Amino acid sequence: MTLYRQEIIERWRYPRHRGVMQSPDSQGERVNAFCGDEITLFLRLDEKKKSVCEARFTGEGCALMVASADMLCEAIEGKIIDEARRFSADEILRRALTLPAAPASLWRRG
Repeated sequence: MTLYRQEIIERWRYPRHRGVMQSPDSQGERVNAFCGDEITLFLRLDEKKKSVCEARFTGEGCALMVASADMLCEAIEGKIIDEARRFSADEILRRALTLPAAPASLWRRG
């Protein structure tokens, strides 16, 4: 069984949301202490609609980290800010992996 689906490989090679955002409204950084993956997430917010209008990321890590960050950015764009805050990292990992459930230790929320 292959751990990575074709979508993971494609998003790792050609991420749609990778890049620095100039003057983001919100920015957060995380480092996975287990493997050393690093990610910075940038958000541009629409204050009138109270939603995320753009999400981008930078970082270094494995194919799964890059693809998951790209999928997260895609998933939260257009979402109401409160809804985006509640978005589950496990949900992204379940989409990314061919396994039935993703181990929660791959992403830490803080």
